[in-house]
Parts: sequence; C-alpha cells; structure tokens
Amino acid sequence: MLRQRLTRRVLLCTGVVVGTGSLLAACGATPAPAATTAPEATAAPATAAVPTRAPAAAAIEVWAMNWGEIWNKPMMLIGDQFTEATGTKVNWSFNDDWQEKLLTAVAAGIPPDCCYTNYQGLPTLAFEGTMLPLDDYYAASGVKREDFIKAMMDATIWEGKSYGIPGGADFLAFYYNKQVYRDAGLDPEQPPKTLAELIAHSEKIYQFDSSGNITRMGLHITDPNLIFYGFLFDGVFYDDNARKVTCNQGGVVKALEWMVENAKKWPAEKVASFTSSSPGYTQSSNSGFATGKEAYLFSGFWAREALDQYAPDLDYGLFFVPTLNGTEAERKNYVIQGWDYSIPKGAKQPDAAWQFLKYAFYDHAWEMGVNTLNGNCVLAQMKQFEEGVINAIGKENRLAPLFHIFSETGAAGEKFWPVIPVSSRYYDEVMRAQDFATRGERTAQEALDEAARVTQDELDKALQGA
Repeated sequence: MLRQRLTRRVLLCTGVVVGTGSLLAACGATPAPAATTAPEATAAPATAAVPTRAPAAAAIEVWAMNWGEIWNKPMMLIGDQFTEATGTKVNWSFNDDWQEKLLTAVAAGIPPDCCYTNYQGLPTLAFEGTMLPLDDYYAASGVKREDFIKAMMDATIWEGKSYGIPGGADFLAFYYNKQVYRDAGLDPEQPPKTLAELIAHSEKIYQFDSSGNITRMGLHITDPNLIFYGFLFDGVFYDDNARKVTCNQGGVVKALEWMVENAKKWPAEKVASFTSSSPGYTQSSNSGFATGKEAYLFSGFWAREALDQYAPDLDYGLFFVPTLNGTEAERKNYVIQGWDYSIPKGAKQPDAAWQFLKYAFYDHAWEMGVNTLNGNCVLAQMKQFEEGVINAIGKENRLAPLFHIFSETGAAGEKFWPVIPVSSRYYDEVMRAQDFATRGERTAQEALDEAARVTQDELDKALQGA
C-alpha cells in the first residue's frame, strides 16, 4: 500500500510534534508569544459572552479522544478556564477507543455529560439515538448554524437536526519546495492554480534513474485522496432525497479516472518504494520534503513546527489546493472535515454540558484552535484565529505571511463526507476503490460500482432496521 501520510492526528498520538510552538506553553515548556488575548481589532460574535443557562451541577464529565499529552493538556486548560468562569468543574477522560467506551457507557446508563465525536462516527451515533439533538440549545443561546464553517456544521446534521457542535477542523494546503521548482526550471513564485498545472509542474519535477526508479517526486498520486478530488470534479457522493450512494456517477468517476491516468505516469508501486526509503518530515532533517526529493507536502498549519525544527533553512512556499479552473469560487468544493462534541443520551448534566461546549467551541473557538493546532470553526472568529496563530509562531516565521491560505481555505470549503448511518463503511469502500483503480486492478467505474453496491446494501439494511 502507499505510505500513510502523517496528519496532525498521527503527530499528536505519537508525540513527535516538536515543542517549539504555542502548544507547549500549556505543557510547561518555554512560553510562546501570547496567543490567548484577542486582537483588539476583531470582536467576538455578539452572542458569545451571553450565558445561555446556569450551570446545572458542580462538575461535568467530559470524554475526549486521547491524542497524547501535548494535545490533552491544552484542552484541560480550557476546562480550567471554564471552571474559573462558571464554577463548574470539568472532569476529563481521554480515551483511545472512545466510540466503544461511549456505547458501553450509554448502554449501562452512565454516559459522560458530553464527549468527542468525529465526521465518521457521529452519523452512526446520531442515527442510533446515542446522541441528543442540540437544536433547542442552539436556539436558546442565539448560536446559529450559519455562524460555523458550513461543511463542519452540516456534517453534524442528520434528518434535519444537529447532533454536535463543531470543534476543530483540518485546513489543508500544499507546501512546496521552491528550490525544487528552480531546479526543474519552474518559477518558484508561481505555484499551480489548476489541476492541469499541478500535473504539468509534476511532470517537470519527476526524475527517474536508468532503471525507471523515482529519484525525485512531484505530486503524490493520492494527495489529496479521491474524496477531495471527487468534490473538485463537482462530484456528489450521496443523494439525500433518494437515500442513494452515488460515488459511481459523474464527477467522482471522472476524478478517479484522472487519478488513474496520473498513476500510469507515476506507478503506485514505484511511488511507494521511493517514499518508503525516506523518513517523514516530522522525524528527520533527511525527509523527502526537506531534502528536495519530494516537491510537495500536503498538510495543515501544524506541519510548521517540525519544518522549523528539522528544516529551518528550507525555502518553502504554500498554495491553495488547485481546482479545475483555478478560480476562487471553486474553493467552495474544498473538503473541510474534523471533529465535534456532542451530548450523549442519558447525560446527567446536559445543560451544564452545553454551557461548556458553547464556551470552548463557540465563545473561545479561535483560542482553542490556536492552542491545540486545530482549525477554528466559527466564521466570525477567523481573523482572530489567524492573528492568534501568527502571534504564537512569530511574525518573522516563514509561515506567517502564508497562513491566510489556511484560514481562507477553511472559510471557503463547503464539502463534507455524507452523514449516513454507514459513513465509516462508505469511506473504507471508496478508499478501496481508489486503491484498486490506481493500481490498475480494476477500472475506475468497476471499482466505484462495487463500492456503491456494497455501501448501498449496508445502508438499506440499516435504514430498514430503523
């Protein structure tokens, strides 16, 4: 299989993020520049400071995904701030197998008051009645759905009701090695804007030895993956009205066919062989991106810390994910996905739990994002978030003048993975189809037909069972 690309989730779980940024200020390391004071120029949403309900208890139980101490401690700090503001203590539990533990607790009648969920897990939990709808809380507090990044909010909605509050989002873009561009005869200040340009640049960048093995790599054929490309090709993965899986139609098929053509130029097995010989960018100064063996790094703003540690002199740039025509309007087709928090059925303190969720992920959403390396989900706080990150990393940092690309990506993206009871299974089947097709084992249409058939069968069974 192709090498798994490291994401922020992997970094935080394995503890390989280098301690030079705002996160470690909360972990007892040398403090970063202050990032928890809102820039005076930008005000928080008008409703943010208005408490919706009095705390219902002296303490609430909050369950989170365990991503390691480097992430957990800043979240605990938010809990401490909430306690100071409201008097309600937050008892945290960080869990590796969060979904299994949650289901067991709900079945036993002892769920937490609120808990972590994500874009793959929440649809099933909402469908099964494990989570409470939060619409009444939203209405009572004056918080509107349109206050949030559309993709993140829409991913919490099942059958018209919202079962979570957006927590943190992944804003992804391409880092590129400017020296590689120079060496390939490309203008280092003119990165690609269209998918056609991305391929044309990669064709100039890729190099092979006499045996046909890769010695320098441009675009990784599955960065981003079919889900991202499917939406960029105006594809639709699900028809809500018909309750029909549609990955084997229209733009999704075209996207996979496009990926297959790229895989013919740069075969998956050769790419895998090449990348497996290089350490990841978080592990060594000899990574493929740092040494110029790989021109691109598809990642989020959290990559900055490792690059500063292992490649402090690297001349890199950043560009938006290219689209078909390179227009700003097409950025609405960007996929924005991440994690949420919900209130489980049977929670003993739901009112106090909502007050905490609103405090952490609405009132202080930008601050949470800065301190935990997550994308802020509240649109009105995007400027605060951007300025907060820049203050934390320092205005002289290479990423500072480029950071707007991440925040603009987050504000623009409207696409999300379908909210259906078999969301995780569907995701797996689409990734299988991508793998089969890019390896030449099946045509794009054949691979996606099978993914659609398998997923539709599972979906029909789930819906009939309801």
